[in-house]
Amino acid sequence: MNKIKKLITCIVSLACVATFAAGCSSSSSMSYTFSVDNGDSIKVSLDTSDKYKITSDVPFTISHDGEDLSQGTFIQSDAYEQYTNVVETDEKAVLLDSGTKDGNDYVFWCYDGKEYNYAIKIADSNTGMILGNPVSEEAAKECFNRLTITKE
Repeated sequence: MNKIKKLITCIVSLACVATFAAGCSSSSSMSYTFSVDNGDSIKVSLDTSDKYKITSDVPFTISHDGEDLSQGTFIQSDAYEQYTNVVETDEKAVLLDSGTKDGNDYVFWCYDGKEYNYAIKIADSNTGMILGNPVSEEAAKECFNRLTITKE
């Protein structure tokens, strides 16, 4: 009888550990490597936890729970400077943030109160990216923060 109790206790303990371990592994990601017209290979990874998804075509789309949020496309690195100049000079553009994330320079702005856009200069490459979001500032930030972009 004592051996049966020990066996049951052992099985219940293992089941609890397995359940806990499964609950802790909720992070996931999806990556695509895109061949850009200038010869660069750019890897775009998205944290797909909480039902976020990314498509493999260009322009790629980031969606959450079936709703399209942001769309991304690649630009030449010199076009990044053009976008930053527009943000500084166009009265319909309001700069929301700028800085560096994962070694990539970026600017984030709202255009005409309707679009939330990121221009990203990808480190060690001749490539940039435009990430546009017509939904909201919060949705744009969430999509951007879930991305990791690198030159391969």
